[in-house]
Amino acid sequence: MIASLLIECDQNSPDVFLDIYLNNELITSNPFTNSKTNYVVEFIDTDAKTEQCIKINMRGKTAKHTKIDEEQNIVSDIHAMVHKIVIDEIEVTELYTQGNKCYYHIGSNSNKNGPILTDEFYGYIGINGDVLLNFYTPLWHWFNSKCS
Repeated sequence: MIASLLIECDQNSPDVFLDIYLNNELITSNPFTNSKTNYVVEFIDTDAKTEQCIKINMRGKTAKHTKIDEEQNIVSDIHAMVHKIVIDEIEVTELYTQGNKCYYHIGSNSNKNGPILTDEFYGYIGINGDVLLNFYTPLWHWFNSKCS
């Protein structure tokens, strides 16, 4: 089975990365490029119920990637935007990007030792951390649970 993620990075930055994992195994690691990229993740549709997780990890962002003006307003801030999530040819973007609590990060990019926060996710990835797209197989059973 295949899942695909359409993610746009707003700037080029060779020191900020998006890493894509399936069940904690690295699939790909790419530096930020000012473009949309379609990431493809292959997984096995099992007969027995099996938890699955696609993780989108942003890392490497620091204070230098956020530009502020003299009044401390953010002028520009490097980020990524998840535009589309498709699992087995079915678009499931709204299941994850309409306030789902699946964005895990430490308070800010400069706070490395704070508690891990869980935020609602609306497609915007602006802080180093993980977006966890949890689902399970058999996939038909997971889809059915989301429709009821």
